[in-house]
Amino acid sequence: MLRFEDLRVRDQQVLDRDFFNRRFRLIAESLGQIDAGLQSVTGATDRLVTLGLLRVNEVLGPALAQAQAAAESGFLVATSATPLSLSVGLEATLEVDDTPARPLFAPTPYVILSRQAEDAVDDWAMLHVQEYDRANGGLAFAVAAVHGDLATEHADWVISASAGLARSVLEVAAEVGATLAAAEAAAATAETAAATAVQIIANGPVSSVNGKTGPVALGMADIPNLVAAIGAKADSNHGHSIAQVSNLQATLTGLQGQITNFDGGAY
Repeated sequence: MLRFEDLRVRDQQVLDRDFFNRRFRLIAESLGQIDAGLQSVTGATDRLVTLGLLRVNEVLGPALAQAQAAAESGFLVATSATPLSLSVGLEATLEVDDTPARPLFAPTPYVILSRQAEDAVDDWAMLHVQEYDRANGGLAFAVAAVHGDLATEHADWVISASAGLARSVLEVAAEVGATLAAAEAAAATAETAAATAVQIIANGPVSSVNGKTGPVALGMADIPNLVAAIGAKADSNHGHSIAQVSNLQATLTGLQGQITNFDGGAY
């Protein structure tokens, strides 16, 4: 280690070749020691960087690959091949498939369960998540809503963790249920009204006839042209003279002539 005392110049000291050579040698040796130390530090730094990169590759590499694979298959989406048939209120458990998505899958309180089949776009259910075990993929749930043909057992499930979408679907399902209930109530009311109308028509007074409303009592004058048609008919007891009967007199005269010609008598 180079010290200041080794390089100090004293009064009346002879500045000859040995004076400078000795000090230059001390400086050169110190620089050599520094260079050796620097090389040692550089080597240690290189080894540290190499070790750090190795640890990053060992730890973060698989995690990044897993995240990439999960991102390619869909964010917050997992699949399951658990055979299930669903109905509202059912409590059951399905197993999330052991894929790169499973360790990253974090279900929201409500999830949408749909099917992978191309002809099953209308088959879906809303699940209320009760528990999720990431280690074995067990997802416990209760069915909140069902749409489509899910009463039949299927095993091609896609689970989508989307709280906002699930809430919207649940609200729409509630509105549809309320509308359906109102329609059923209206249909029941209409059916009751129709039955009442039939009973009134069969047993009660007519509500409207020929422009009259309420209990209606019809007279001859209430029927158009009835009085005139009846007036044009002949009376039931007739008192007509011969002249009032068409061709009666001529017919009788002709008969009288025929009788006279036959027997020559007059009557």
